[in-house]
Amino acid sequence: MQLILIILRLIHIVAGAFWVGSALMLALVILPGLRKTGPGSERHLPMAKISQAMGISSLLTTVAGLLLYWLVSGFSWAWISSPLGIGLTLGSLAGIAAFLLGTFSTGPTSGKIAALGAQMQAAGGPPQPEQLAEMGRLQAKLASSSKWSTILATAALALMAVARYL
Repeated sequence: MQLILIILRLIHIVAGAFWVGSALMLALVILPGLRKTGPGSERHLPMAKISQAMGISSLLTTVAGLLLYWLVSGFSWAWISSPLGIGLTLGSLAGIAAFLLGTFSTGPTSGKIAALGAQMQAAGGPPQPEQLAEMGRLQAKLASSSKWSTILATAALALMAVARYL
């Protein structure tokens, strides 16, 4: 049992560090820098690979975290209502919300942007006004969902980091 907890905790922490670190790096450094260089500069990023790596790391983090929560707490109200339990429960809820937002909004929107960008590039000429409007709408949706999933994932990380000391 101890070995299982160690392995799950290692997966949870390493995958979570990658997930949150990637989200923060994209949100605070890479995307703002690209936006300063001009419209469409995001096309030079391998967004499909980035989205896939973040999706895998968020899935590993969430699954390992849920298993850890179940094994450690046994869903006992006494544990859940303890200061440690409250901190980890709130962190878990924030992490699950970030995972769901990434899975059902950020990831699919990133894929739609990549597909539309490829379609616009394949056309050979200047993009159609409808394509530009759709790209703007998708980019705004991606910016919003990315911002909120990054905030939630960072909150989850912070809550779990300090839960032991509450």
